[in-house]
Amino acid sequence: MELAHTGNFINLPPFRDKIEQMLSISARSFDAVREKKEPGAGHDRTHDNYMLVLENDDGECLGTSAIRGGMIAREHPNLSYQLLKIVRESTLLSKTVHGPLEPDDEDDRMIVSGRMEHVYAVLFQDTACPTELGGNVMRHDARGRGLGKLLSYARFHFLRDHPSWFSDRILAEMMAPIDMYNDGTPFWRHVVRKFINMTYEDADRLSTHQDKREFMYELLPKFVNLSLLSDEVLSSLGSVNINTLPAREMLMNIGFTITHRVDPFDAGPHLEMRASDMKALACGRASVVVGDPGEGAADVIVSSEDSEMGFVAVRARVGYRRGDGVAVLGHDVAEALGVDSGAMVTVSPLRFEPDRVKPPAIPTIHLRDELKRKRPDVSGRELAALPFGEVAGIVQDKLDEILDSLRE
Repeated sequence: MELAHTGNFINLPPFRDKIEQMLSISARSFDAVREKKEPGAGHDRTHDNYMLVLENDDGECLGTSAIRGGMIAREHPNLSYQLLKIVRESTLLSKTVHGPLEPDDEDDRMIVSGRMEHVYAVLFQDTACPTELGGNVMRHDARGRGLGKLLSYARFHFLRDHPSWFSDRILAEMMAPIDMYNDGTPFWRHVVRKFINMTYEDADRLSTHQDKREFMYELLPKFVNLSLLSDEVLSSLGSVNINTLPAREMLMNIGFTITHRVDPFDAGPHLEMRASDMKALACGRASVVVGDPGEGAADVIVSSEDSEMGFVAVRARVGYRRGDGVAVLGHDVAEALGVDSGAMVTVSPLRFEPDRVKPPAIPTIHLRDELKRKRPDVSGRELAALPFGEVAGIVQDKLDEILDSLRE
């Protein structure tokens, strides 16, 4: 509760009954993994949420992070805006007119070109139920001490040790810069607020209740031509809150990439990766030896799990070399983890070569090419004069094809 009152956190609302509910769900989720080992047939991971709590030596709560087993799907798919480029072209003007503007003008330069590119925001309903990383909240006086890596990367130890409980597709929704004095973000004020008549804060909190999300599906615009928006709105798309920048960099260093999807309210970016593709943050299993780690000790995150202490992770200097299968832990580290010599732990070195993945190209529809492909019997001016309804149907078919590929 004290941590919740240090800021305006959607992931940690300052209401005791809500936090108690979150902790109850987390305890139930961890217990199920520990007791059942493998999820049963038909298990619905959208009800699973695993909450980690960062504590200091005095037991004070410094921060939280979480793994949601599966994003809301089926009747309530996760919503975002997919950015999409549509290329339009005039066959007459695209031949590029060259020549003088006036009879006595000697300059021979391009006057006009018939190719235009427009970026649209298309409402994307994700029914594939990816696993989501979230719940990152940290006390301000705990920042800048390397604890953020422990809070963030420890989750990947749990993902690595229990892959059958999660999707291989991992999603992280980054928080945009929220202006609490000016109703959210430029995207909210200039686009979404025109369709949803409430404040950003009210809409955002309402959206966290699965049984109250109906207004989003009914009222959010399905298609927005971003070319019509101001530079203020366009430059804000995909930007992140200054406090979220370190979290974004940590995720991108281990292989998360930009998806060209943004939050439907604040336009913060969505990052994504396949857990099976992770290389930089190598989480390996090792047998414990309790003793002096020695001068060659490495800065690592080491985690353990048992029926009494549950899942515990610490950041410490440990005698560990990748591939050796042995981790030499100091007595204080072993005590914190509740392990003795011979126990198995998961280890990930914190000094690694970043694995920054080049983002994919923004999905693009070349309108004229698509019309030619769908209507090879029509050419020239007749192609340009196709009825709006038919053109819209052809664009929708191509759009569905693109969006379906994103859910795989």
